[in-house]
Amino acid sequence: MPDIEERLHYLVERLRTAYDSIGHSSGRPYIYFVYPPEQERAMRRLADEHLRSSGGLCFHHVDLLDVTIEALADQEARRQDLLNDPSRGGGAAGSILRLWARAVTRVIADALAACGPAEALAAPESRPVVVLRGLAALHPLGNPTTMMEAVAEQELRDPGSGRAIPVVLLVPGLRPSGSSRTYLFLGREDLSLQFYRGEEV
Repeated sequence: MPDIEERLHYLVERLRTAYDSIGHSSGRPYIYFVYPPEQERAMRRLADEHLRSSGGLCFHHVDLLDVTIEALADQEARRQDLLNDPSRGGGAAGSILRLWARAVTRVIADALAACGPAEALAAPESRPVVVLRGLAALHPLGNPTTMMEAVAEQELRDPGSGRAIPVVLLVPGLRPSGSSRTYLFLGREDLSLQFYRGEEV
């Protein structure tokens, strides 16, 4: 998959050389990396290889599959009741998505807090980057656009420096040819969406 590897190289280089300016023009430091859904396993391997802490960047990987499962632990029956009630289905999906967004923010905050003073002293120039993967777990209740709209309610900042933290979203989907800022989540025509702010790689 030379295209994906080349794009990952470009992504890492952009993070290294333009860390503080990412998101200035779009309003949020989000970077969307769309890849074909059928290449999920290969994408996970390549992300592990290329998006690892080095060269002044400290990557924190957050798997949405784990977050969504843990956030609804012991609430599956209630979730099904809400979603099966047509009068509450849309509101229930929105509530669950906001719950997931809060859980994602909490997981990220915990990961950043784990980089304590000792690590900061050892690598004072280390700049955190969050990588969100496993975004297919959001379907059918949500998608990357609605998730990032919810996450944006609490801007992610480095507790040590106060700088905004870039968030890389590994999005399983397709990019329609000739389009800008549009993607087909999971490669589905019925899930044609616009990116929420941020930039594309």
